[in-house]
Amino acid sequence: PRESGRMAALEDLTPVVQLGNRVTYCPILDCTLPHEYCKYGPNPEKCEKWLKENLPALFKALQESGNDLKSDSKKKSKKISKRTKKLGEQVVKISQVQRSKRKFVTTVVGLDAFGLDLKQTAKSLSKTYACRASVVKNVQPHEIQIQGDIKFEVADFVLNKLKIPKDVIFFIDGKGKKKTKAFS
Repeated sequence: PRESGRMAALEDLTPVVQLGNRVTYCPILDCTLPHEYCKYGPNPEKCEKWLKENLPALFKALQESGNDLKSDSKKKSKKISKRTKKLGEQVVKISQVQRSKRKFVTTVVGLDAFGLDLKQTAKSLSKTYACRASVVKNVQPHEIQIQGDIKFEVADFVLNKLKIPKDVIFFIDGKGKKKTKAFS
């Protein structure tokens, strides 16, 4: 008799309600964001193509809700192209100034013309070469200042890691007078 009372009590309980939404993430290696935020990721075109092929219902729902993946990416590319037109020529200038007897400061100017995030680039340079790197914003165009005599290493970094063509990378010698190509 005791067990039947326990069973009756269990049947009277209301079921537990599951709260929250189940979130699916984009499997594209560059993105890995929720599908609703893929338009802010590095490659929204890839995400849209994958979503259209593998989850057509979700793709349709996103389009109907006005969360179109292409709309923001077009705006972003227009913004970058306007910025490059405004800045003029796309040239990276690397110079080096002697601060005291054996102390040097290497300066990189022109990376923002390629649409790069200067803060992230400075952080990456700092980690790669174990030096201090900072963005100087009080000059136009903005520049990155790096502690140390690493002019040639920075040129290699700009070419190999940032994928900037070698014909637009220059060394500035002296007080900005002599401009030589970094790679012949």
